[in-house]
Amino acid sequence: MPDLTQRRKNIAPWWGLLFALGALGCNVALFVGSSAQAALPLLSLFFALIAAIFLVIGLRRAFGRSQVYSGKALSVVLTVVALLPIALTAFAFVMSRKLPSSTAAPQVGQRVPDFTLADTSGKPVSLDQLLSATSEVQAPKAVLLIFYRGYW
Repeated sequence: MPDLTQRRKNIAPWWGLLFALGALGCNVALFVGSSAQAALPLLSLFFALIAAIFLVIGLRRAFGRSQVYSGKALSVVLTVVALLPIALTAFAFVMSRKLPSSTAAPQVGQRVPDFTLADTSGKPVSLDQLLSATSEVQAPKAVLLIFYRGYW
């Protein structure tokens, strides 16, 4: 029979941290290109919820039953550390719902309409100019477009 004067270790915050990191890992797997991409956002939200439940249990044990469970300071530190991945997961889940759908976006291999942009020297160049053959240069088969969100 265990000694009643010994205090138990409070492992609930550790489980909360583990599930919070798992929620963050689900978001990473979503952007890396996992095979189960449809289920990953809900799985990350589920892991974040489970992590929050474990963190609340750990804090209640540490402060409500401090004579039985040890580690008040460690429970608080683990909760604060685990709240960052939980908040990041919730933020990513909410913000990803605001993204527009890509149904109207050009597909790979589809020909885009002609457009004109400035090259690195500021001279306007159209897509038809890039794809047309000149006397000394053979026409390329494709053009790679790279879009940057910022300007520098």
